[in-house]
Amino acid sequence: MNQIGTQSVNEFLADLSAKQPTPGGGAVAGLLAALSTSLGQMVLAYTDGKKKYTQHKQLHDDCVSFLRAASEEAIVLANEDAEAYEKMNALWKLEIDDPIRTESWDTALQNAIAVPMKTMELSHRILVTIQTLIGKTNALLVSDIVIAAILAEAAARSARLNVEINLKQLENTQERSSLENKTTTLLSECLALCKTIEDGC
Repeated sequence: MNQIGTQSVNEFLADLSAKQPTPGGGAVAGLLAALSTSLGQMVLAYTDGKKKYTQHKQLHDDCVSFLRAASEEAIVLANEDAEAYEKMNALWKLEIDDPIRTESWDTALQNAIAVPMKTMELSHRILVTIQTLIGKTNALLVSDIVIAAILAEAAARSARLNVEINLKQLENTQERSSLENKTTTLLSECLALCKTIEDGC
């Protein structure tokens, strides 16, 4: 698979639409998070230097630093999700008692769960950051703040689906229940944050 972040938009869309295992929904979740951070950075760029918002300069600087780092992390997670799925897909094609599958299955499954979980957690942090900017950025770009929040929420919702579909393969029922509860809580918080941002804008 081509590395997400090094392709043109058209190249990525061509790969996404092709009959191949990756990129898929997990990669899209990471990309949605990255788009959210980029939109947030744009809003802050148009706010920078405006006297009306001088008192919030430190907050803006902190948010820009976070969003830049989050953007890079989101792309890394998009690629890691695709790689995790490729490994799972390869193992699914083997007989259940194949030594390679037996030896590699647990690690591959744990990774396929952990990566989208990290995307959910990142999306949550993005939404928390965006929330701090309500009423403190260029008023002409208020719709972009809301769209950034919607994209981060969509990233969390998308990533959760990937966590849950892989959790079905997890034999440890206690661990599965714990992770299901964690995703439910995370998503609930993301939905609430997005609504707060929409209502506040």
